[in-house]
Amino acid sequence: MERDTRLKDFVRWPGSVRLMIGVVVVLLFGVYFFYHAYPAATGKSLAGWTWLACNGYNGFLHGRLVPLLFPWMIWWAWKCKREEVVRPSYWGMVWLVLGMVMFWASMRLVQPRWAMFGAPFVVIGLGQYLFGWKVAKAVVFPAFFLWFAIPVPGLESWADNWGRPLMAKSTIELGGWLGMDISPSGEVRNGEDRISISFI
Repeated sequence: MERDTRLKDFVRWPGSVRLMIGVVVVLLFGVYFFYHAYPAATGKSLAGWTWLACNGYNGFLHGRLVPLLFPWMIWWAWKCKREEVVRPSYWGMVWLVLGMVMFWASMRLVQPRWAMFGAPFVVIGLGQYLFGWKVAKAVVFPAFFLWFAIPVPGLESWADNWGRPLMAKSTIELGGWLGMDISPSGEVRNGEDRISISFI
């Protein structure tokens, strides 16, 4: 590609480059949706496991929206960076290899969460390798948005038992440090202590 090639000129890029990008996208799509990487796990493919693991029972039903919103976010990043000059960088391979190693480890250990944890690094790595860091910066948020599709058992329970009291105490301490007159007040509901904060 020429030195001054811009992202918006994608249709004028050499056919071999567009073909390579298309093949990579199709491969990633195929691996995510159809490759039975986890024959011992429910759902078998990474997408199947994610869809079944993100359910209302464990409080992660919102995870099913992530794969639907992700393509729109990538399109929006592309739209915002259309005027950016394309400068491919081999440094993207570092992120790409990190994500692929996590996917390989997830298959060996039958831990699909690891693959989902490594997915943002694959997205960022491909963006930097193909288009350069200035374009890849625009996909950082959409890439890490994929983490919202990782079901974490017990998170809601942790938030109720530890997270809320910790946040309340931290708020009181920080508010006091900033000179606010904050006092904790409590109540007992269903045998559980609840802390609420009132500003005086």
